[in-house]
Amino acid sequence: MTDAAPKGRSLSRHETHDLGMIIKDRAKVLKAHIEAEKTKVLADFERQIAAVYTFDQDEIWKTATEKAIEVVKEAQETIAKRCEELGIPKTFAPSLHASWSGRGENALKDRRTELRRVAKASVDAMAARAVVKVEQDSLDLRTQVVAMGLLSDDAKTFLNTLKPVEEVMHRLDFTEVEKTLQIEKAERKSIGFSRFDA
Repeated sequence: MTDAAPKGRSLSRHETHDLGMIIKDRAKVLKAHIEAEKTKVLADFERQIAAVYTFDQDEIWKTATEKAIEVVKEAQETIAKRCEELGIPKTFAPSLHASWSGRGENALKDRRTELRRVAKASVDAMAARAVVKVEQDSLDLRTQVVAMGLLSDDAKTFLNTLKPVEEVMHRLDFTEVEKTLQIEKAERKSIGFSRFDA
C-alpha cells in the first residue's frame, strides 16, 4: 500500500499531510486570536485612561482629603476675617478652596488622544511580532513533521506545540506608554531645534 510508512519512517505520507494541514489550520486560528487579543488589550488600556478615582474609595485618600478640607476651611476663615479688616466686600474677596481631581492629566482630551495613539502603535507592534512567531512556529513544526516522519504517538505531541498568543500579547503598562510618548516629544523637540540651528 503506497500510503504505508516505509522502513525507517515512523509516519505515513497520509499522516504527514494531515498533520501539516492541521498545523496550518491551528496557525490560522491563532492569528485570528491575535486580532481578538488586540481588541482586548486596547479595551483594557481604555479602562485605564478612563478611570476616575473618588477620594473615598481608599481609606488613606479619604483621611488625607478630609484633613486638607479642614485646613483649607480654617485658612479661608482667616482670609475672610482679614478681608473684613481691610474693608474688602465679600463679593470681591479672595478665597481658598480644596478640591479632589479624580483623573489627573487623563481628564485632558488631547492627552488621552496622544496616549491612545502610542498604545495602538504598541499593540500593533506586539500583534505583528505575535503573527511572525505563529508563522515561524507553524513552519518549524511542518518542517519537523516532514523531515522526521514521526510516529503517530509523537505526532500528537506536535499538535500541542504552538504556544498560546497570550505569551506574546500582554497587558499594556500605562507608565511605559507614557515614557514612549515623552521620548517622542523630546525627539520632535530635538528635531525642531536642529532645523532652527541649521
